[in-house]
Amino acid sequence: MLNLIIACILAAILGFAAHRASICTVRAVAEFTHSGTGYMFASIVKSALWVFAITIPVFLILPHTATAISGWQLTLTAMFGGLLFGIGAGVNGACAYATMARMIDGEIGMLLTVLGFAAGVLIFVALISTGTLARPSPAPSQLPEMIQIAPYVLMALAIVGAYEVVRLWRSRPAGSTLRSLIFAPAYRLSTAALLMGFAGGLILLIFGSPGYTTTFQQIVEAHVGTRPMPPYGRWLVLGAVLLGMFASTWQRGSFRVDWRPRLTWLRNIFGGVLMGLGCALLPGGNDALILYGIPGLSPHAIPAYIALLLGIFVALITMRAVFSVEMRVACRNDMYIADASADLAKREKPQGASS
Repeated sequence: MLNLIIACILAAILGFAAHRASICTVRAVAEFTHSGTGYMFASIVKSALWVFAITIPVFLILPHTATAISGWQLTLTAMFGGLLFGIGAGVNGACAYATMARMIDGEIGMLLTVLGFAAGVLIFVALISTGTLARPSPAPSQLPEMIQIAPYVLMALAIVGAYEVVRLWRSRPAGSTLRSLIFAPAYRLSTAALLMGFAGGLILLIFGSPGYTTTFQQIVEAHVGTRPMPPYGRWLVLGAVLLGMFASTWQRGSFRVDWRPRLTWLRNIFGGVLMGLGCALLPGGNDALILYGIPGLSPHAIPAYIALLLGIFVALITMRAVFSVEMRVACRNDMYIADASADLAKREKPQGASS
């Protein structure tokens, strides 16, 4: 029970930080394609490295804990699942974390994404029942093989981590207090990466890999009788992530219910379907891959995440070329600034035309 309480507190911190920094893999790809910068993607990489920094010392002291972590087989199906999830996230305009954060902010379109996700899981169930697909198979983690070089990896991470912590503290705004930093309207991407990696690493050690998208997948499958309900602890940890996001939007005063129907809702639904099907094929979404699959050295994690990034890139490029819609993202000085889905046909007016 104590472990569960700690895991829920950490999950709430993770959700709060992800919401305050607007962390999103789709935004990371859009930032690179539109602005040519990589602040968002760098923060995603940092969050995975922070998980490594938290877990490696424990694996060295207690080697049996490394063998207790399992992964998933690297297969073409898993790669296709990553590609499909990425395409869906790109069409939706938000990855797993951003979908949850924007839904908590009051965007009905993101709620439709969640419903589409459930439909994608049901499609997976139907394909399983017909024998078209087989469920993903577990595989041993590669962590035990890494133990030999783990001290050197830990040394490098300790040096980089110490530098990062000092850099973040020294570069804080003048006159900032700890309270003002905690309740700042927006977090620096590196700060969010630190908090998410720290929380994610401890959750992995004391609770295991919760995989928020896979938890929801299991809930959907339980309602049609193909899998048992997930343990109540996973429900609570998922709820704690959402609670942390809600605390952020409530404290910041950014909650706004957007009920106005729009055509982009069709994209949200379709993107959600692809995300749900892709998550089931992987298994897991970008949340599970970044914070648990890659740091847990699951055989499928890095290749599947690369496929996921490719899927997002394909979706964004296709929407720009075919539908004249571009997702524009800007980050400056380690801060997320803004994004917008722009209709290029309207944006690229003849010179002198009214705006």
